[in-house]
Amino acid sequence: MSYEKPSDPLKSRNKKKNSRVGAIISIIVAVIAVGIVASVFSQQLHGLVASSPSHKAIAKKKKPKQPPPLPKHILLPVTPQSQSPQLPNGAKVTTLSMMLSAVHHPVSKMVLAKKIHVDPTKEVIKHYTTSSGKKVYQITKWGDPNMGYVGSMYKSGKGYGVYHGPLLTLLNKVWPKHGVDLTNHSFSSILAAVGRRHPVEIWTTLNFQPTNFWISWTSPEGKFVGTPEENAALIVGYNKSKGLVYVDNPGNGTLQKVSLTPLEKSWKQLGSQAVTVTATVPVPKSPAKSKHTKSTKTAKSHSG
Repeated sequence: MSYEKPSDPLKSRNKKKNSRVGAIISIIVAVIAVGIVASVFSQQLHGLVASSPSHKAIAKKKKPKQPPPLPKHILLPVTPQSQSPQLPNGAKVTTLSMMLSAVHHPVSKMVLAKKIHVDPTKEVIKHYTTSSGKKVYQITKWGDPNMGYVGSMYKSGKGYGVYHGPLLTLLNKVWPKHGVDLTNHSFSSILAAVGRRHPVEIWTTLNFQPTNFWISWTSPEGKFVGTPEENAALIVGYNKSKGLVYVDNPGNGTLQKVSLTPLEKSWKQLGSQAVTVTATVPVPKSPAKSKHTKSTKTAKSHSG
């Protein structure tokens, strides 16, 4: 007679439970695997889309607009001013007044003369007689025009002048952040500024020619070398083909045509000093045709 051992119900139940747990783990692993594959595919697809050419990417970049070529000939409509009679030694502030008026920010030469910094150093003169009996004098001590105006603008023969540093300070005082220092730039760049309608004040000589007349004295800053022929003028135009530069001369209050080469040489002798403004001289508006003019032309066109 055979005997069969009865099955253990607890063992059977555990077996089923382990089977279910294994199935759940398998499902979880499968889900994770699918997620990883989907993530990788998504990244690859995103990279493919991102790397595909778009209208924005392939669109050609617009080239920056080039400034128009400079004119070979230009004459800005700037009204000349004379330093006389009020300021016999006021060429620098008179020229500055011309410049400011030209760009529609007028400041009178008298206001500028009062506002500019003055070097307080007094003039010391030594008088002596030469071996030939001629009585002469020599300035032994005075101020420095790089520090402020030297002498007096109001008394003839008693003033030397002022250089670009104090004048630029004055310009920015009466019109903040509009002064531009072109000192030690090339002369061609100065003419280029004029070509773009910026009048430029330069330091030159009375006759716009190089000079051999130089004197010196001692200032608080050291030895100073200058020329009694020192002057300023406003460049308002040029004609390159003719080698001419148009300047407003504060000495006589007129517009003058001067030769480019000698002017440039005298400007370099005076330290290549130049000052301008950020603003430009407005382009004159062309006169509009009136209705009367049009009707007149119409009438003429219909006349026999």
